[in-house]
Amino acid sequence: MASQRTLRAGRAALLLAGLVLAPLWPPCVASCPEKNLEDREEEANVVLTGTVDEIFNMDPVHKTYYCKVRVWRYLKGKSSINRVILLDGGNKVTIGGFGNPRICDNQVATGDTRIFFLNLAPESVGLDHKNELMLNSSLMRITLRNLEEVEHCVEGEEPVHPTWKV
Repeated sequence: MASQRTLRAGRAALLLAGLVLAPLWPPCVASCPEKNLEDREEEANVVLTGTVDEIFNMDPVHKTYYCKVRVWRYLKGKSSINRVILLDGGNKVTIGGFGNPRICDNQVATGDTRIFFLNLAPESVGLDHKNELMLNSSLMRITLRNLEEVEHCVEGEEPVHPTWKV
């Protein structure tokens, strides 16, 4: 009986301490700061929407991998994609850079549909990967709002929802 009262009193004290001290703690800051959407779009040569069909070339040491992505729509840079990059009749591309710790949202699973901000693979990755695209910044989930925001950035227009964080 006494131990239950002690337990309840301890829980109440912890709750009260949390309520009193919480406003004094600094707000949580993301450990992976993301650039604003306009900068991300500007730095990417290719922006597309697509669905991950296959994950391959997983590096167990660096925890990076490549994906084959079915392209639904090019929002930017379709003209920079040559026939050599396109796979399976022209509607798929290989994208690398997944798992890159310098990119905040960099993980996908088979079947995920996202907005991809990409650049052509640099020559430093070697001849095996020269006809591939690389993640340039975080992936974005497909929502109507996100699509509108990215389209407006690509077209150089003001954001649709300037006060919303994408």
